Amino acid sequence: MKKHLVLIAALAAVSSAGADDRPLENMLGDLNTPANQAPASVDSEKLYSVQTRYSSLKNRSEVGVGGGYNFAGSGYLSMSQVQATYRFHFNDRWSLGLFGSYNFNKLNESGKNLLEQNQLLPDVAYERYRASLLLGFNTFYGKIRFAMDSVTYFDQYIAIGPGLVAMNTGNSAAGVVDVGFVFWLGRSGSVRFGVQNEFFSEKRTQSTVFRNDAVAHLDLGLVFGGSNTTIE
Repeated sequence: MKKHLVLIAALAAVSSAGADDRPLENMLGDLNTPANQAPASVDSEKLYSVQTRYSSLKNRSEVGVGGGYNFAGSGYLSMSQVQATYRFHFNDRWSLGLFGSYNFNKLNESGKNLLEQNQLLPDVAYERYRASLLLGFNTFYGKIRFAMDSVTYFDQYIAIGPGLVAMNTGNSAAGVVDVGFVFWLGRSGSVRFGVQNEFFSEKRTQSTVFRNDAVAHLDLGLVFGGSNTTIE
């Protein structure tokens, strides 16, 4: 009986040694997990929470067009605008952008009432053009799931810098602060929405007053150039 047990143990040892004769590289390869995919034992929700940035912004350019509406301007005028921007991203955090807009103005209800009831035009200046140079900083990077099988990536940003406001009564230097969110559409698209605040002196016919415009804006952008490094 003991002889049979010894023989069985010897055969088992030989079989085990033969199974491990594969090259070490092949054995390690079996343990690899495709990039950006969760192992079977890891929930995909946990994978999304630890992923790095999907597409690098380093040395990339972003061109955008859009529109905006000023909801904190003159009490007698309503202003809307079309705009264009160019940004150069130094890295995933910092960027430098050029902004320009063409503005449309019309009397609001208060302005119309003043004109119809008193035959007077309000003593306010209206904006024709705006331009600014903004240094931007992405404060945090996040991800939102709109469907079970897709994730949208975004940055919350703030941008500050000098600006110029061209009015019918003359030009005025301005300080500009833009705060908002940008959603990245794959590797080459962006959607930005935010509020751009401008602080400047409004030159009226008979006086000069300090003014703060708050323009809500929406922009569609194209991102290009750079190394376009992504995580697949």
